[in-house]
Amino acid sequence: MSMLARRAVLRAMPRVRGVATDAGAGSWKQQQEALRAHAAETANMWRRISYFVCLPAIGVTYLWVRNVEKEHEHHLEHLIEENGGTAPQPPPYEYLNRRAAGPFPWGPNTLFFNKRVNKDLSEEEA
Repeated sequence: MSMLARRAVLRAMPRVRGVATDAGAGSWKQQQEALRAHAAETANMWRRISYFVCLPAIGVTYLWVRNVEKEHEHHLEHLIEENGGTAPQPPPYEYLNRRAAGPFPWGPNTLFFNKRVNKDLSEEEA
């Protein structure tokens, strides 16, 4: 619908102006009560979704991640046993550990460096 046609339709519609009466107040109260009832039902629905869907999903995800990490830890221990008590070093690929912007202020290793699983770059520089 074009703008001119929409304007003509809006001008043709009667404008209702008046004073609120008691009859209108009853329907307003009913609308407010219906609105409160709907809000309470919706809040209960989301509360149930949180308790019966979200919390079990978080629990299942926790158990899955714990099992995956346990397998990873077992594999890492196996690799350390095979290599005489030290973790094997990754191959020195040129795209690993690039520092284009210069060294970190705290040294060559990352901020979350873990000696047990990460390659120690301070040994490389020395």
